Amino acid sequence: MADPDAQEQQELQRLAALHSLHLLDTGASEDLDNITRLCQSLFKVAGAYVSLIDAGRQWVKSHSGAEMCAPSREQSFCHYTVAQRSVMVVEDTLADARFRDNPMVTGPQHIRFYAGAPLLTPDGYAVGALCLTDTSARTFTPAERRQLQQLAALAMSHMLLRRAVGRVDPLTGMPNKFQLREDLEALSRIPTENGADSERVLAYIDMPDANTGFEIASVLGSRVYDDLVRNVGARLQQLVAGRADVYHVTDARFALLSSPRHAHDFADTLRAATPALEQPVISMSLPLNLPSYGGIVTVSPQRESLLDAPRKAVAALHEAFTRQRRWTVYDADADQRHQRSFRLLNDIPDAITADGEFQLAYQPKLDLHSDRYHGAEALLRWSHPELGAISPAEFIPLVERTALIRPVSDWVIAAAFRQMAAWRGDGMHMKLAINLSAPNFEEPDIVQRLERACQAAGVAPAMVEIECTEGLWMQSPAVLKVLHEIRDLGMGLALDDFGTGYSNFAYLQHVPASVVKIDQSLIRHLDHNARDRRIVQSLITLAKELDYRIVAEGVETAQTLQMIRDWGVDEAQGYYLARPLTPSAFASHVRAPNPAH
Repeated sequence: MADPDAQEQQELQRLAALHSLHLLDTGASEDLDNITRLCQSLFKVAGAYVSLIDAGRQWVKSHSGAEMCAPSREQSFCHYTVAQRSVMVVEDTLADARFRDNPMVTGPQHIRFYAGAPLLTPDGYAVGALCLTDTSARTFTPAERRQLQQLAALAMSHMLLRRAVGRVDPLTGMPNKFQLREDLEALSRIPTENGADSERVLAYIDMPDANTGFEIASVLGSRVYDDLVRNVGARLQQLVAGRADVYHVTDARFALLSSPRHAHDFADTLRAATPALEQPVISMSLPLNLPSYGGIVTVSPQRESLLDAPRKAVAALHEAFTRQRRWTVYDADADQRHQRSFRLLNDIPDAITADGEFQLAYQPKLDLHSDRYHGAEALLRWSHPELGAISPAEFIPLVERTALIRPVSDWVIAAAFRQMAAWRGDGMHMKLAINLSAPNFEEPDIVQRLERACQAAGVAPAMVEIECTEGLWMQSPAVLKVLHEIRDLGMGLALDDFGTGYSNFAYLQHVPASVVKIDQSLIRHLDHNARDRRIVQSLITLAKELDYRIVAEGVETAQTLQMIRDWGVDEAQGYYLARPLTPSAFASHVRAPNPAH
């Protein structure tokens, strides 16, 4: 007696072989249609079919003659051909106890003759059959059996060739992103009467994530990493065998496309697979624990939804990585934020060159010793032609993560220096503070660019103050060298957001800063928050002991201004004094009498 467990395993492997062909629920194939037309003509039968046998159904990929698809797998003749994995002939169905009561025989199809040759993969799995049917009983000679088997092998060769040409990843031997795109295209061309029955679930999974993958390849070598990726792909195929097709999209990223029958619970299947995913993956005899992150999207049968599914799955995957979750379901709102971010980044090069999109606003800084304005902080503003005003809090963090930070910073430096020169021509000698981002200080020529910009505008470096957010990144020897070179150029160096970020002040003895700016989050509530008052007073004491000039930002009331003046703060800026202003409004404001009011 056959072992039931072995039979079940064999069937799972057969289904995996079938699904790897990516033919189920796809559109017509001219090559297969040519084969079925040839069969109908050669054998002079009512119909010829390429029939695939899935877990619970028969699916006809190609047919010549009336379509003969059984209501279920068990009622299909090809089910028996697949089971015996050899040519099966039923010369008279009414004389065969297996089929005389079959609805395909007793019903309007009236099948009286059947001949089927199995479609065998190179590994010997029967995934379906090339079959013939007729409405009259007839004989089928041994020569005809051989011809049918040869044509079935031709059909199988075509299906394998279609899968292989440009559609298989050379590392894993699995279908690649081009095959996924083609399969989604094919699904979009299939008419459906019931959209819910044709829903799919697409999941993208990084296993391992890019950072971990880079570390493994760097430390253990590319052979170990390649073997690891192959084993991950094999594990994923085993986990979703019979439920989904697995694609090797790129590097260590895989896509899982559910079958229609399993779409309703496929997300639950993936979550239930978490313990299996957490098991070490063996690579070159090394067990490795791999973090993995996945994004899941439910796909309706409409063309637009199918073709946009990979992008949505990637968006969900990125959300999973950001939140450090194993799986994240696609969220339209999060996707809209990602799309907006992408658009903003894409539009920034045009904003740099366009007239009037990027502008600088200037927030006055009051010298609390002379009670006069002597400078300002230059703040970048973006007026998008379609989206309107874009907050710096939205687009600056995006820019800082890309190479766009360099041209954006160059634009700010050049525009600020030109404005300084224009004010000087009007008799206003104003110092300007310019914000640079941490990545700017890693640019090897940033000091030379600052120097050239000063020379081009005729601005003295001593009138410029470079602001940077204090933090751990400053401990880099290369960054410290740049900071010292900026000071050697004659420019001031201000530590922004002081007191709220990096809390270890030991590094301050190495940073050549001349100014500290106490963060507005601490200044804004001084009137009614005793704890903030104690913190600010302590920061002021520390800064004075280190001989820094002290700036308080976020001054919003007269009481706050008086407090920081009494505590010895050197400069103040904030809405109580002035909001960021256009160049002309700034000139009018600083020339007005009684500036502190």
